[in-house]
Amino acid sequence: MTHHMNHTGRLGGFNFGRGGGGGLGRMALPLAIGAIAGLAMSQGRKLAVQGPSIAAGDWMDALKLEHRGVERLFEALLATDETQKLKRNMLLGKIAYALTKHANQEENVIYPALKEAQPNGQADHLSHDHAQIKTFIFELKRMDAADPRWLLRAREFFELIQHHVREEEDEIFPGLYASLSEEENGKLTTMMNWEGYKVA
Repeated sequence: MTHHMNHTGRLGGFNFGRGGGGGLGRMALPLAIGAIAGLAMSQGRKLAVQGPSIAAGDWMDALKLEHRGVERLFEALLATDETQKLKRNMLLGKIAYALTKHANQEENVIYPALKEAQPNGQADHLSHDHAQIKTFIFELKRMDAADPRWLLRAREFFELIQHHVREEEDEIFPGLYASLSEEENGKLTTMMNWEGYKVA
């Protein structure tokens, strides 16, 4: 099909804004550029968020790196006082975001692999911990951050996280890693990084 440019600046049925009445056409290019820039920024943000985990190497090292990041956020959170409501809420938001991304990777890749390799209930136990973690986040978001009970609840939350992390790092994940071939571990790493990238 051949398109002919006419005197109003139309190519086929699209007006690129020459002559009168081309308001939509004049907007099209900036909107397209804006959409492309927005997409690029979104992809850049995703790479920035997921980059450290990818750089860590294998899936187990990447998850350990993410654990350390969450622990640092909790240390900052637990150092706040009742006058720092905004800071508490900001840090809780960061913790919730990090744990949501982390849980997505574990629940969609690592726990199913664990259940397949070692059908002994460990995967279900870890999934149950994740449900408790989501409940803690919900409760803390609902509470007034200046409430004296807020920090006590946050400490209980951190204790659950620490127990969960110790189980994964010291007992469960090393056993899973050792039971898989290098190729299988590599596939898990690739799959897990993709899950993290999707929600970054």
